[in-house]
Amino acid sequence: MTNHRTPRNRAKTAILADDKGHRQRLVVGTFAALLLALAAVGAMVSQSGAAEPAAEAPAAASEATGHDLYRRGYYPEAIEEWTKAADENGDAGAAFRLGEEYFDAKVVKRDVPTAVKYLTLGAEGGDDRAQQDLATMYDNGWGVTADVDKAAYWYLEAAKRGSAVAQYNIATMYETGTGVEQDIEKAYMYYLLAVQGGFPHFATTELENVSRTMTAEQIKEATLMAREFKPLDEETEERDS
Repeated sequence: MTNHRTPRNRAKTAILADDKGHRQRLVVGTFAALLLALAAVGAMVSQSGAAEPAAEAPAAASEATGHDLYRRGYYPEAIEEWTKAADENGDAGAAFRLGEEYFDAKVVKRDVPTAVKYLTLGAEGGDDRAQQDLATMYDNGWGVTADVDKAAYWYLEAAKRGSAVAQYNIATMYETGTGVEQDIEKAYMYYLLAVQGGFPHFATTELENVSRTMTAEQIKEATLMAREFKPLDEETEERDS
């Protein structure tokens, strides 16, 4: 018996070797596939465990949203929206709306102390409508002790922000020296601004009356002051830009 391989044996060995090698490749291939599968599963688990994107926060309560509800007749919802906006967000416009509603008693029971509370909040927050209304409360003693100094203060704050009604009111106080030091030129300036700002009915007559007590130079100076006037918010925006 010989130990050398015949061609047939070599062929058989080659086949076995090929078969063995093929099986090895299958094992390697299967192992690689298993690794890929495990990696894919891991990725899926990782993705499923990842934090989901945070839901968008609901829009903050605001005067505008409350006004839209009010306009459509949803009065309780509007009051609730304004209350939340004023109390939680410090929305001066919403505070003004509440002050107006609690004083006028259109859709809520009249509550003058609450009206004063919200008008004060709105005025301190820079809303010229609230400032004008709060000044009127102090001017007439509605829900507060009458105080011409506080009335003049809030009229002036609203006038500086461009309220034509407040400009007329503070002009009358500058003309007579009520709550402020008398200043005819400032009276003329604010009467003129009130006329230009859309409150001509009374302001035009008062402008003509006060002009009769002034010199040409005073009128010229007051007119220049009116021409150079810019509402407070616009001045702030220009300074910050």
